[in-house]
Amino acid sequence: MCSDLKNCTPAHDVDVDQSAGRSESRSEGSTRLANLSASENALDFLVSPSPRLSKAVRLNALVAHPWLAFALIFFVSFGMRFAILMKIPQAQLGSGGEASHIAETLIAKRQYADPFAVPTGPTAHLTPFYPVLLSGMKIIFGSGSTGGLAQSLFVIAAYSLLYALYPRFASGFGFPVSAGILAGLLSALLPVKRATEVFRGWEEPYAAITLAFLLGFTLRCWQKRDERYRTALLLGASWGLALYVSATLASILIGLLAVDIAYRRSWRGCRNALLVILGAAVVIAPWIIRNRVALGGWTFMRTGLGQNLRCSNHDGVYASIELINAHSDLKQMYALNSAAESRNIRSMGELAYDRHQRELAFEWIRWHPGRFALLSAQRCLYFWGGPQEHSFELLVTSAYTILGLCGLALMRRRVGALVFRMWCTTLATYPVVYYFVQYAPRYRVAIDWMIWLSAGLAVAVVLEQIKWKPAPHRSNSEIA
Repeated sequence: MCSDLKNCTPAHDVDVDQSAGRSESRSEGSTRLANLSASENALDFLVSPSPRLSKAVRLNALVAHPWLAFALIFFVSFGMRFAILMKIPQAQLGSGGEASHIAETLIAKRQYADPFAVPTGPTAHLTPFYPVLLSGMKIIFGSGSTGGLAQSLFVIAAYSLLYALYPRFASGFGFPVSAGILAGLLSALLPVKRATEVFRGWEEPYAAITLAFLLGFTLRCWQKRDERYRTALLLGASWGLALYVSATLASILIGLLAVDIAYRRSWRGCRNALLVILGAAVVIAPWIIRNRVALGGWTFMRTGLGQNLRCSNHDGVYASIELINAHSDLKQMYALNSAAESRNIRSMGELAYDRHQRELAFEWIRWHPGRFALLSAQRCLYFWGGPQEHSFELLVTSAYTILGLCGLALMRRRVGALVFRMWCTTLATYPVVYYFVQYAPRYRVAIDWMIWLSAGLAVAVVLEQIKWKPAPHRSNSEIA
């Protein structure tokens, strides 16, 4: 994986074999340097409109000192969410759902099993990264109130780390650093993901950080036109490791490979795509083989899609998991909440149960295409606009999403064609599966940093166009 995102940035001295690549890279790098300087100067007055204010609070100070920006964003975010955590009853802490059940079984039985309401045996309901991480926390801190508090603090720290890395992501992908600082500070100050950012988070902040480094590595390969076998295999292996964190990242990989092949239109592009897939397949093979042995059938990384499709598409269902959980009859359709459904899984087997649930979902969709289309449209609105039941979160999420779309329109010229292509591909492919299952705030976290950076770019460009001048200083005699 690319360990230094800054080395992945498009720069004017990128060494590209073809002359067209050299000229494009030089022009993009020069444009970004100009935009960076202009945006930072434009944003300076946002934080310090008066010459009387100390330079220490100016945005330029944060741009010039990355670790200061990192520390400020991290501790603002941590402090905000810790204050919220202190108001949560201790009984609610540590309720990690299926991940928590698997972690406890790992500790008690040394088995990756039993994610639901009653023991059901070996599972692939979740990819292993977060349950294994959670089991380590429970070994150290226990499963009681202390363990629940420690788990919540880890959630807060992970989200705070993600937001504190926004300026680094910005510089790594060629955005103005000031846009990343603004995005990080606003994310730190506005916990719009609600309980997800405080005590109910899972793997999503780790998936977001992983995706950022993966896209940085991929971007570097695109810029360098690196077609070596070793590089393609290493890139694929990196994506394979990421699938242990979140299997939904696979849709982004497929999209990026398809776009790369379409733009290259060469045998080498197809060959490299196959090598990337081979590298990923080698890395995920042990887990897939384990699932074949433990569950008695083949599955890609995890199960659960059938269950989620069924629980999200039937008579009387709602688009949001919050509304579903408010109705006990709908909530009981999930095996996590129902001993009866859990026993069905135990008797049928997890794979067979998931296939059965998927068939029931498809049958309902065939008979109710209009209702399914409406539910999908509602889930799309939830995903991009935020929770409809909470006006503040809806307003904030919708606002920075719209700004992000505006920034996307500016990205080709301001940041570069390659980054624009990568952003469009990722934002188009990642959410697709979430249009067909119930909405939850955490689903968007993996790509939310991309929307924030794009929104930051839009704000930076607007401020760049403002002809702001400080008011002239007036002496006391003039005022009199």
